[in-house]
This record gives sequence, C-alpha cells and structure tokens, in this order.
Amino acid sequence: MTHLPPNQASLRSEEDIASYLISNPEFFEQFAEVLGTVQLASPHGGKTVSLHERQTSMLREKVKGLEATIVEMMGYGSENMHIIEKAHAWTQAMLKERDPLQLPTVLTQQLQALFDVPNVYLRLWDLDAQFAQLPEVLLVAEESKGHIASLPAPYCGPRGSVEGLKGLAGEGANLDEVQSIALLPLRAGVLGDNFITFGYLLLTSPESHRFKQEMGTELLVRLASLASAAMQRLLPDATVTWVKEQERLARQTDAQAELPLE
Repeated sequence: MTHLPPNQASLRSEEDIASYLISNPEFFEQFAEVLGTVQLASPHGGKTVSLHERQTSMLREKVKGLEATIVEMMGYGSENMHIIEKAHAWTQAMLKERDPLQLPTVLTQQLQALFDVPNVYLRLWDLDAQFAQLPEVLLVAEESKGHIASLPAPYCGPRGSVEGLKGLAGEGANLDEVQSIALLPLRAGVLGDNFITFGYLLLTSPESHRFKQEMGTELLVRLASLASAAMQRLLPDATVTWVKEQERLARQTDAQAELPLE
C-alpha cells in the first residue's frame, strides 16, 4: 500500500517531516528524482554537494577515524610486547644469577638498563644473617620501613621533600635533579592477607612526566612482584617457611571455596 504524502498542515515541524520519511521509505522509490536534486552544504567548504556526495564524504571520514583507531591499537600492542620482552629479559637475568650476594646488583642494573630508568635504588631488611652487610641493607633508614609497609600499592608521582627522598635513597645518592619517582614495596606471603614487607625499589627520574600520579600502576605491580620473588632467596629460612605455609593455606582456602554446595 502506497502512502500519499501528507498535506502541509499535518507536518508542523522538521521532526514531523523526518519522522514521516523514516516511517515511509517507499516515498523515495515513488519520487526517486527528489534524491538527485537534494543539495547539501559540503563539510569542507561553502559549496553545495549532492546527497550522494555528502554521504560518500561522511563515510570517508568514518573510515579515516577507524584507520586511526586501528593504528593506535597496533601501537599499543607493539608497546606492550616490548614491555613484556623487557620484563622477560629482566626475569631471565635474575634466574641465571647463582650467587645470591650478586643478586641485588643484577636486579638493579638490569632494571635500570632494560627500562631506561636513570637511577634505581634497592633497599632490604630482615634478611638472613649472611646478607646483613649488603649495601642495600646498611643504607636503609629505620623510619622508611614503616612508611613502605603502609603503602597499599606502588606509588608514582612527584618526588616529595628532599629530606624524605634522601631517607629513601640513602646517603651518597645524587637527587638534585629528581622530579618524579616510583616506589615499589617488596613483599612476601599472601598479598592482601598475611604478608611481610622486607624492602622496596625506588626509581627516580629528572623528568616530571616519567612517573605521574595518573599513570596506571599495573606494570609497577608486576615489577614489584618479580623483584619480591627474586629477593626471597635472601630471606631467613624461618621466614621462607612461614611464607610457604601462608601460600599453602591460601590455596587450600581457594580450593574449598570452589567446591560445589551440597
């Protein structure tokens, strides 16, 4: 059934006209010549173009937008792959080091080189007695321990006060040009439940935008987890035994939670 065009009185607004045309697409089949005569302003200048040309132009713009999105996504994928490769190389270097006394040096030097961090400071405490004379232990400020233990997650952002930064980095650290930092607590045990904090990594940069507060901390969490796992080789046997027991209990609790209810 063909609907006759409504009279002007029934079309009181532009919305009425649009609604009618949407509801009656056969109008353009009956009056096909109308489409050919419609002229619209070009989005790229003051001239007028046909409806077909305007639609083609709009499609081109959409295609350009999609292409830009795809290129951006490919860039993110490539960047993520580079990060994964760096983390893999860092982990390999720590696993290959058989001398635990050299492990702190390998960790910091490889992290600094692979991730292009200007300065990396590793500080540790409550280690086994044979590691008590490591520089990473001797340079720890006592007041830093409580501060690090209170951090719920890695911190990244402005450096804060010079005095506080000196306390974290230790004597002899060159901090004059530092503008931003990342602070990664090192922990062992069941994170979020029973764990101990036994050190931290401090990353510093002279660039204020290198470590920003609005940055996502997922990568820092991963790096902290890898460093924590590597440094557990230096903990006392009693601490390692406690950690393993906490992890065993956590796995047991998770397994029980997954059992179906009878």
